[in-house]
Amino acid sequence: MDLSAVEAFVRVAETKSFTEAGRVLGLTGSGVSRAISRLEGQTGVMLLNRTTRNVGLTAEGATFYERCRDILADLKLAETELLDAASVPSGRLRITAPIGYARSVLVPMLPKFHRLHANIVVETSLSDAVVDLIDDGFDLAIRIGELVPPKLTSSRIGIARWVACASREYLDEHGSPASPDDLALHDCVAYQSAESRRHHDWQFWYGSRSWTIRIGGMARQVIDHCDVIVDAALAGAGIVYLHDYVVEPYLRNGTLVRVLEDFSTPERSIHLLYPAARALAPKVRAFIEYSLNELGIADDSDQLDVA
Repeated sequence: MDLSAVEAFVRVAETKSFTEAGRVLGLTGSGVSRAISRLEGQTGVMLLNRTTRNVGLTAEGATFYERCRDILADLKLAETELLDAASVPSGRLRITAPIGYARSVLVPMLPKFHRLHANIVVETSLSDAVVDLIDDGFDLAIRIGELVPPKLTSSRIGIARWVACASREYLDEHGSPASPDDLALHDCVAYQSAESRRHHDWQFWYGSRSWTIRIGGMARQVIDHCDVIVDAALAGAGIVYLHDYVVEPYLRNGTLVRVLEDFSTPERSIHLLYPAARALAPKVRAFIEYSLNELGIADDSDQLDVA
């Protein structure tokens, strides 16, 4: 059934005029008349009584009008709701993020985001593994130091710096290393990837000299979860090497103390990854804008124009 013809019929029933109905619909009166004639031909039922002076509903037309009026009203409401959903951020937002970053940065950011966007439910999946954003059904991924896969766009939201540190109690008992070479004389806690089972080397440089410490072969403890490494450091297990966002609160309150401060360590960019900008849902765009504003990231070459 031709929906435009149904709407023409409803407007004629309401206005009692082909001309007036045409004005409402942006058609000529004859165009409205032809549309209703087609509708009558499709249904095999006479819907209107036409005279030279007026137009009125047949009994069948009156019944049909009542149903069609309600259907068109429901369609209009559905259209309004659809347009609202397309413009107002709402729905379930799925984010995958590394465990340490989520605990230290992402989760503390969410209460304010929820106050700004009460219609968005954030579902976070925490893993240090690199998941497939599209195949696994995520809206956003937070990645640290990873290349941007094809078909995805990125916005830089921070810099992660490696920090070597230990508890004050450990350093009072064992002293602080003066050089990366001294780490061989200390208790060290190494990070091992839960997925690859590879150890993360510790890197330092000073001037033109660099050090790569194969920590897996000398560590007194090996742990595959960064938060547990922090717990080990706080318990006095030895020196650890973690991203600054993980240990910053403990460095600030003095429960952990940075070592080898005169030596530089690598930096890694932190990115939000998401599908191509043109396909962004309002909920995704809202989170990107919020993250960039909240984290105070300056304009960069890989930033998304989210305006």
